[in-house]
Amino acid sequence: MEEYKVITSMSASYYEKVGKYMLRSWVKNWSPVFHLYVYSEDNIPFEHERVHHESLSQFGEPLQSFLSDVHSNSRSIIFAKKAWPIMGNLKSSKGKLVWIDADVITEGAIYQAWLLNLIGVPSNFSAHFGVPQNGYYSVETGFFIIDRTHPAKHLFLEKYSNIYYTRDFSNMYKPFDGDTFGRCITECKKEYEGFSYNELSPQPDKILSPFNKVMKGKMWHLKAKHKQKDLENSPRMQAILHP
Repeated sequence: MEEYKVITSMSASYYEKVGKYMLRSWVKNWSPVFHLYVYSEDNIPFEHERVHHESLSQFGEPLQSFLSDVHSNSRSIIFAKKAWPIMGNLKSSKGKLVWIDADVITEGAIYQAWLLNLIGVPSNFSAHFGVPQNGYYSVETGFFIIDRTHPAKHLFLEKYSNIYYTRDFSNMYKPFDGDTFGRCITECKKEYEGFSYNELSPQPDKILSPFNKVMKGKMWHLKAKHKQKDLENSPRMQAILHP
């Protein structure tokens, strides 16, 4: 059994834009004990013994139905292709689930001890970055850890799945995965006695983008704003991939 199941998703076009750098930096900097599972509906041309390819087609009609319903909102489509792998992997109650976005570059060495320190005390359900979104608690889901052995995992998954299956995106800012995550955390805090998590943001009610400051030296969240030529010629990227 893998103590940590690390997953991501990307399209072929996104792979060419930034995903290939994410994968190269992941292989270089994550300990050999980790394996990465890449979900896509495309053929991602990256081969490595620790990188495994998973088809989004395994999620069948529920995902396709959602994509058809929200065809006018391209960002909802993108985030649904992230949400379904999250839901699918939360069905297991073994080990911890780690999500890393396709535009997160790994700069420093990542070991199990570092991840364990992030999630904190054993009673914590998760480690994530809380952010404010128009009065709601949301989560910057470029990276997070969920302890799948936590007894509140079933409640979280039930709530998360219900939002996507019923399209009930009330009590959140936008119909995106980060807002869904934030709503589920808020509701679990109210309904599950003793529910706790490690808040990675220093000010979750004020700071919109805490990731790069907190993860400095370990991870770099590009947020899809960098053009390929900028990355190719970036001294920072060269230092990461070719030290």
